[in-house]
Amino acid sequence: MTTISTTAGRRIRVLGPGIALLGAATVLSPYLWDSTWRGGSFSLGYVPFHLWCWLPFLVLAVLAGRIGRVGGAALSAALVAGTIATVELTQSMDDATERMGLALPGLLSLAVVGVWGLRAHPRGIGGGGRVSRPLVIAILALLALVIVGGRVSEVGEAARMQTFLVIGTSIALEALPFVLLGAAVSAAIEVFVPSSWFERIARLPLALQVPAVALSGVAMPVCECGSVPVARRLIVRGVHPAAGIAFMLAAPVINPIVLFSTAVAYSGRGATEMVLGRLSLGLVLAIIAGTIIARGGGGAALAAHARKSGPKHDHDHSSGRLRGFVDHLMSDLLLMGKYIVLGAAIAAALQTLVPQSVFTGVLTSPFIGALLMIVLAFFLSLCSEADAFVAVSFIQFPPGPQLAFLAAGPVLDTKLVLLYGGTFGRAFVFKLALVIVPVVVAGSMLFQAVIS
Repeated sequence: MTTISTTAGRRIRVLGPGIALLGAATVLSPYLWDSTWRGGSFSLGYVPFHLWCWLPFLVLAVLAGRIGRVGGAALSAALVAGTIATVELTQSMDDATERMGLALPGLLSLAVVGVWGLRAHPRGIGGGGRVSRPLVIAILALLALVIVGGRVSEVGEAARMQTFLVIGTSIALEALPFVLLGAAVSAAIEVFVPSSWFERIARLPLALQVPAVALSGVAMPVCECGSVPVARRLIVRGVHPAAGIAFMLAAPVINPIVLFSTAVAYSGRGATEMVLGRLSLGLVLAIIAGTIIARGGGGAALAAHARKSGPKHDHDHSSGRLRGFVDHLMSDLLLMGKYIVLGAAIAAALQTLVPQSVFTGVLTSPFIGALLMIVLAFFLSLCSEADAFVAVSFIQFPPGPQLAFLAAGPVLDTKLVLLYGGTFGRAFVFKLALVIVPVVVAGSMLFQAVIS
């Protein structure tokens, strides 16, 4: 074992210098195969360009130890191809093409840093939930790669792409402050509020316990991802499963941050009606779903699953509550932020690519529109603090179907299916879907009839 480790370590140490030498040979190779370069002579004026093209190889050589042999070889091949493309592009008579060629070594360097950060981020027990420095560097590098690459390639010059960028960026920028606020409050509750606070209501009769626990979601500004472990904890510590499920479904919909973000998103577009409609439908849905799913032997089965399941990891608070708060904040922010960016991109793509005429006629029907918006909410997987900004952007749909999006998204989407299945079992997911769809459709149609 020691001999194998020593050999592997020696190979890793050789990999870096080998990549640097390969880069130098690649950068100078046009003097052999390119007719324009071969016809001229080497000049000191070309040195800055050669060094610039060599930069991604040097970056990879420095970071190769963490990337590994296979990753290093794959990236080396990509850098060779990118360097050849740089040489060809910089000889173009078109200014935009030449500019892209000059920027390519820098973009390749950012890509290498991004790959290194993702590979260096600790995984597994004790590391998977932490926000490490390599992960932050990777996110910044890849974000810079997208921004600079899009800027250099002038993707915004096309009218349709420009519309996509404007819509997607506006949705993300409007939503992210509420995501940050929700993550901060969720982290504060997790770290600073004692869990015994939730156990006092376990003594209430079931007829009062279910609506009381559901209403307590008003004081628990957690996103849908955060409400699942809280509900599991409530059930494990004695709260009736019906009440725990009611809390899990109500908290992401009726908490003040979500309602405030809904009011801001619908400002000037019937904000009061939409906020009251979301509050009412969310609370009714939570109480009905919790009562139906947990009745009879369903409650015992949910409690058994809840006891067997548990969080995959816990943040270590031994270094202080402030450190625990920061860890939870960053974890929640990164978890929710990626869904917001993805959801904003999909919503912007639908707004940009799908003609308005497609949404006229049949989609103005509250019933069909509600069903389609439930499907959209399921696949977009947005967090409840920001989904109102996406829902309001679907101007092709009337308010009723938009309310269906706001009511169904925080309680049933792709990421929640995994959380629900792992916490309460697969059967729970199917039962929940069978309750959510008809209740949300009926509630949204009633809402549309009332406001019309």
